[in-house]
Amino acid sequence: MFYLTPTLSTEHLVLKRGTLEDFQKVYEYDFRKLRDICGEFAYVKLDPQLIKGFETAADEEDTLNWILYTKEDLLPIGDLVADRVNPELRAIELAFNLHPAYWGKGYMVEAVVEAMAHLFSLGFENILCGYDEGNVKSKRVIEKMGFEPYKTTENAWMKNGVPITNYLCILSKENFERIYANLV
Repeated sequence: MFYLTPTLSTEHLVLKRGTLEDFQKVYEYDFRKLRDICGEFAYVKLDPQLIKGFETAADEEDTLNWILYTKEDLLPIGDLVADRVNPELRAIELAFNLHPAYWGKGYMVEAVVEAMAHLFSLGFENILCGYDEGNVKSKRVIEKMGFEPYKTTENAWMKNGVPITNYLCILSKENFERIYANLV
């Protein structure tokens, strides 16, 4: 199915499709170096060539792709992608990145809640969200939001010769409505 990425609004954010320039601002740093996987954490500038095409990802089937903008001044600060539909679970997977200058301010939770409300309104019964071993920031956001462990894949990929475990978590529509009853 093809989904259009709508503009969504929260108390502090506007979520909408972005331009390549917006993605370049969000991905100023190489997120692969910021995830603290295998103890690697460094502010390394990202080669802009690596994100060419990100702005058109929302044109793909089963993909919604938002840039997070501050409502106050419309600065692009992060992105959310919903893709990889799982028909058996009636689920879609959500992935996110936030520019490090905006970490710890609650923006990502605010954006993810709004995006999930929209995804559930499209008929999904579950949202999947994952993180890799060592990525404690993503793990913290996912757990804070009420996601529960669903699937663990040991040796999912290798980093510098070290096998990395991937953790996939799930949040049902029923649990979302229970947790966020005052927001939906």
